[in-house]
Amino acid sequence: MRGVDEPDEIRTERLVLSRLEPADADAFIAVHSAPEAYPHDGWSRRTADQARELFVNFRRNWAVDGIGYWTIRLAGTAEVIGFGGVRHSVEEGEPVLNLAYRLWPSAWGRGYAPEMARAALSWAQRHRPDRPVVIVTDVGNTPSIRVAEKLGFARVLERHRDDRPEVLFRLPAR
Repeated sequence: MRGVDEPDEIRTERLVLSRLEPADADAFIAVHSAPEAYPHDGWSRRTADQARELFVNFRRNWAVDGIGYWTIRLAGTAEVIGFGGVRHSVEEGEPVLNLAYRLWPSAWGRGYAPEMARAALSWAQRHRPDRPVVIVTDVGNTPSIRVAEKLGFARVLERHRDDRPEVLFRLPAR
C-alpha cells in the first residue's frame, strides 16, 4: 500500500499530528497502560509491555502502509495529549481504515478528538478513497459514540469481541 509520500506532520487549528517516532515511546506506553485513559473500554487496557509491543506494531504500520496512528501534540506547547489517526485494518472481512484515538483525560471534552479525526478523514479521502473508514468502540463508550455520530458515521452493527460488546461505525460513501 505504499506510494503515498506524506509529510512528517499535519497541522490543524490546535494540533500537530506526527508520525510515531522512537522518542514517542514513553508517552505512548504511559497513556496506553494508564487505567484512567480507559474508563469505557477497560478490556483493551494494556500492561506497559503490551503497550510497548503495540507501539512497535503501530510504527511498523508507517513503514509498511505509509500511514498509521499519529502522536497528537498541542500546537502551542508541543505537549503530547495522545495518539490517534487511521491505519489499515480488516473488519467483517473487508479491508478498511480504522479511525481510533487514545487521549489523556486532561484532553477530554475539548474537541481534540473530532479535530484530529477530521484531519485523518481528509487524509483518507485524498489518499485511500478505496478504503471505507470505520470506528470500533465499546458499546458503553458514550463520548466516542458521540464523536462518531458528530463526524457523520453510521452505526453498522453491534457484536462481541473477546466476550465484550462493541459497536462498529462506518462512514457512508461520499
